[in-house]
Amino acid sequence: APLERVFNISVDALLTRSQRKSFHPLPLYDARHGGRVFVVAQAPQSRHPARNHFVSEERLLGGNGHGPLDALDLGDPLMARNIQAVRRTPCRDVPILLMGESGTGKECFARALHASSERSERPFVAVHCGTLGEGELAEELFGASLASGSDPAQGRILQADGGTLFLDDVGELPLPLQGQLLRVIEEHELSRPAAGAPAPIDIRLVSSSREALHEKVQRGEFREDLFYRLQGLALTLPPLRERRDKAALIRQLFAQESAATPSVCMGEELVEALKAYSWPGNIRQLRNVLRGMIAMRANDQLDAGSLPADYGAGEPDSEAELPQEAIGLNPLEKAERSALMHEIELHHGNISRVARQLGIGRNTLYRKMRRLSISFATRH
Repeated sequence: APLERVFNISVDALLTRSQRKSFHPLPLYDARHGGRVFVVAQAPQSRHPARNHFVSEERLLGGNGHGPLDALDLGDPLMARNIQAVRRTPCRDVPILLMGESGTGKECFARALHASSERSERPFVAVHCGTLGEGELAEELFGASLASGSDPAQGRILQADGGTLFLDDVGELPLPLQGQLLRVIEEHELSRPAAGAPAPIDIRLVSSSREALHEKVQRGEFREDLFYRLQGLALTLPPLRERRDKAALIRQLFAQESAATPSVCMGEELVEALKAYSWPGNIRQLRNVLRGMIAMRANDQLDAGSLPADYGAGEPDSEAELPQEAIGLNPLEKAERSALMHEIELHHGNISRVARQLGIGRNTLYRKMRRLSISFATRH
């Protein structure tokens, strides 16, 4: 796996900063939990001294094709524009709002943005706003202070101090917590009743949403003032079916998933079959299919025959197979409906499990089911 997926720093940046500190221990942070470790890194010595070099910070951030963000630029014009927009942003700490369907790689983009920034040595902290209830989410974000008045030392906002805070599915944040978050953003501090003084906060805020937040604002479900604070720069990540770099992306994901088994390879026939699929679950679904084929392979040469038996289960239903109330759905909604029905059937109607699998809240899932005319005898 790429180093930045584990420690939020690329090999190039690690070597550069290690060189600057004369190869003394550097503090790094675990990408998932924010735990601190100390690392010493040194490039191997070449027998040709003139070839010994370190990659400069300018190369890491400047877009020569070697930074974490550059790894996401595989030839799709919209992705390229998104990356260039981030680089052209005058202030690197301007809040960024990432829009796109579920599974399009919003968290991956946020991690690459963090790893390519001057904050890369500090924590990247992700909070999934759609998977917790209001009380749990309050404690997750702000620590125990909101519920009990105790010191919020374990709050994710404090853990992200100096680094990047990623709020996934920010549109699901309950209104009372939206006000709390707005105060943190505006005042750059977090109240600490137990300590008697607020804690100063320095974070880069990146948010994501699958829904258009301005529509939630119009419905009174999201604060207008918070909306404008979050969208300093708004970027839309394209769905996989519309990406023009699909073949390159398939090969990149395959290389990541097969890193532990380098003898495994895939033929062009398989690449073409994967390109032709609609991928209603986007990159997340593609990654899971690749992971399954590698794990269940009969030999190291994967071809179209290696595809799982239920491959294509997420393709749009024909009009004849749809219930009367679902016939008016557009092609995208039909694809989404079919993929969601497949997940519900896979989990035997257990909505809680489906919501956890999709990374969304149960109420969000119920609203989606109603919108797509899905009726099940569900289990909780």
